[in-house]
Amino acid sequence: MDASRRRRDVLKGIGGLGAAVVGVSALSGTAAAARYSQYDTDLRVTEDGVSGADLDDAIVQVHGDCPLVGLGDTWVAVGQEQGINSVYMAAHAAWESGWGESSIAQEKHNIYGYDARDACPSTCADGYASFEDCIREVMPIVRDSYLTPGGTYYNGPTLDGMNVNYATDDNWDDGIESVMNSLAEHIDFDGGTGGGGGGGSYSWPTYSNGDRGETVYTVQYLLEGHGYDLQYHDGIYGSEVESTVESFQSSRGLSVDGVVGPNTWEALVITVSGPTDDPYWPTYGAQHHLRDGEGYDIAVDGYYGSETEGAIESFQSDAGITVDGVVGPNTWQALVDVV
Repeated sequence: MDASRRRRDVLKGIGGLGAAVVGVSALSGTAAAARYSQYDTDLRVTEDGVSGADLDDAIVQVHGDCPLVGLGDTWVAVGQEQGINSVYMAAHAAWESGWGESSIAQEKHNIYGYDARDACPSTCADGYASFEDCIREVMPIVRDSYLTPGGTYYNGPTLDGMNVNYATDDNWDDGIESVMNSLAEHIDFDGGTGGGGGGGSYSWPTYSNGDRGETVYTVQYLLEGHGYDLQYHDGIYGSEVESTVESFQSSRGLSVDGVVGPNTWEALVITVSGPTDDPYWPTYGAQHHLRDGEGYDIAVDGYYGSETEGAIESFQSDAGITVDGVVGPNTWQALVDVV
């Protein structure tokens, strides 16, 4: 049986189990934290400032002392080896395994529900020697098949993209997003390398009605990337931008104030990762910012090519962040903070 069929047959009830054990505190924390979005967070963007101890402590804070505590170092190591967000890996395990307490997790050390088909969840689920082995065996499959352009089941490197083939439960991505944001509330992301993730330290600026400049252009282009049709792309934060931001905030469960602050930025940014995953407006926005805000001599055409990749890598190097040619949250943060 091929992997797509195996994962599309995943037990629908596992998502429901996750919802039951996450509890009200985890779900209610999502809107407040809003660091991660099931639609826009690139799961390949690693959290370089997060340690294994940070993850273990966050799990204890959210759910108490459970079987998943102690796996933090493994998630961090695998995240660095495979290029996967460690908070996502922890949240995925928590959601699928009932925080390590489900029967499949206990009997087979399977914390990702891998191969647990609807017809035979317990008997068909793969078995592993330990929770650590499960992480090390399943996550490379996730990276290659679900998060890599050209992978067999790739539909974008996000929870929403993974949900197309990984699980039959339509709420699977919502559940993992909830756990990720609940864990994030208890992690000091600036305690390591800061927002840059590779040595730089950056923060999200705040923009509101009356502001203007290159970063306002970026806000306008990112709103277009989310499907909002703006009349003006002029770098002026006027009533049109304010009302559109309010609509976007309402759609994401954020505080509706028309101000682009840290929580709104985290939900607003869209990853630009390469020519095979080439969102026009976000790519255009990144190019515009690199050219007019940073002085790079590149075309602003909305298409990711070698020229754009080179400019992104050069900017990342100068900013002291991870050089990978991907405009993910860390790079967006550096771009809008240094102007």
